[in-house]
Amino acid sequence: MFLEYSDPPLQHDATRVLFAGDATSIDHLRGMLAALPLCARGQVFIEVDDSSQIVPLASPGRVSVTWLARDRRSGAPGSGRSCDRGEALERAVRAWLAEMYVDTESLVGGEHVIWIAGPPSFAYDLRHDLHRVFHAVDGAVAL
Repeated sequence: MFLEYSDPPLQHDATRVLFAGDATSIDHLRGMLAALPLCARGQVFIEVDDSSQIVPLASPGRVSVTWLARDRRSGAPGSGRSCDRGEALERAVRAWLAEMYVDTESLVGGEHVIWIAGPPSFAYDLRHDLHRVFHAVDGAVAL
């Protein structure tokens, strides 16, 4: 299930999650993590400008929180440029989804609750692709 709201209600039975956001969404992510049952498992990716923005974030024991500091990452492979806003998060989420789901049908039919937080322009391509995958009527859409 792909949650497309900026502050969605979280089902009480959400036990598999993929949450992602930026520094502006830490409070929302904290609230979403607090609402999860203790048996929940999954992944949280948070992209920040640098390591000074990393703060303690409590999560159920099987939910991993990964901080993506842009100042420690490069841009597109082989480009020699810095990591743009949303780029590290988009790469991490796409890689995680590719590892967890073989194809788009298994993603759409999967048990994970997926939520991408942050301003509308943040990770826009990723949100757009997830929206298309979860609302596709005909044919498959590759992530």
